[in-house]
Amino acid sequence: MRWLLGLVLVISLVIGVLFGVGVFLLPNTLEISRSTVIERPRASVFAMINDLRIAREWSPYNARDPDADYTISDTPGPGQSMRWISNVREVGSGRMVIVDNGQNEFVETVLTIGDRASLNSRIELRPIEEGTRTEWLVTAECGAGAINVPCRYMNLIMRSTIERDLDDGLERLKDRAEQLPVHDFEGYDIMDAQVEAQTVIFVDVTIAKPNPTLADRNAAEAQGIESLDRFFAQNAGQTPIGRTLIRVFPPNNGVGGVYRFSVGYPYNGPAPLLVGVRAGQTPEGAALRASFVGPRSQVPMMYSRLEAYRQAHRIALRPGAEAWEIATPEPQPPGADPADPVERTEIFYPIE
Repeated sequence: MRWLLGLVLVISLVIGVLFGVGVFLLPNTLEISRSTVIERPRASVFAMINDLRIAREWSPYNARDPDADYTISDTPGPGQSMRWISNVREVGSGRMVIVDNGQNEFVETVLTIGDRASLNSRIELRPIEEGTRTEWLVTAECGAGAINVPCRYMNLIMRSTIERDLDDGLERLKDRAEQLPVHDFEGYDIMDAQVEAQTVIFVDVTIAKPNPTLADRNAAEAQGIESLDRFFAQNAGQTPIGRTLIRVFPPNNGVGGVYRFSVGYPYNGPAPLLVGVRAGQTPEGAALRASFVGPRSQVPMMYSRLEAYRQAHRIALRPGAEAWEIATPEPQPPGADPADPVERTEIFYPIE
């Protein structure tokens, strides 16, 4: 029986040493940080971390098992959750919930991995000259009681795995974000909207140049407006609603070296007898809307920002639908260029 007593004493001594090391030498908290520079504006990166449907694309867990069963709630931002179940042991099951965010600044989540661990995650975005410095911080704290010391050892064991996961996730995030357009849409008025169709009398305009200048577009539009004014003057039963001008642009404009668009006014009255004009409606339903006040020459840049927003948020265009603008005259500031007037322009992209 001496050997048994000795074994018990050795085991007790080892447990005591391990307990002492855990209590006095191992930290009660886990904190791991990794960072990278993503060569895109922070608004684009924020769109990819604030929506878990998009975050799944660059998640290190999804990379290990793309066929895992995911359940993701729809609305991005705080409260959105993602659950997954995988037959791959390294992935297992888990849940992620967004608990807080700051617009284009940070996203905080709580990550629960099976019944093994609960981790706090925070991704911070800081604009720099090269793009966005992106830092991913993961923390955990061991609870009190009998689980405290085993938890400290588990944190020690998990550290290298978490470091590898953060590096992998940031690499995948960088890869996907840098496939987006470079245009920065932060601070611009871009939003989802539900729009009603407007009945409009249009004149179709064609410019036989693949890359028309602003002067070319202004001249063509002026001819179209002249035709509209002549139509309304000759048809007393037709009344334009104010002087809000609507421009409609077909998909794939410029193909074949021809640039086309339509200009028109919303109207009241009976259906017109079409002589040189046509009646139509703007699309209705879901749309991306961008508002811009400034010189007309700067409106094409707003299209670039709107497209960058659409791609970053993974928003699909409605197939075959036409984009359109609603342009309203604005008071012209002193020194404004008459050939480049200031307008309030609302751009609409029909989306699914």
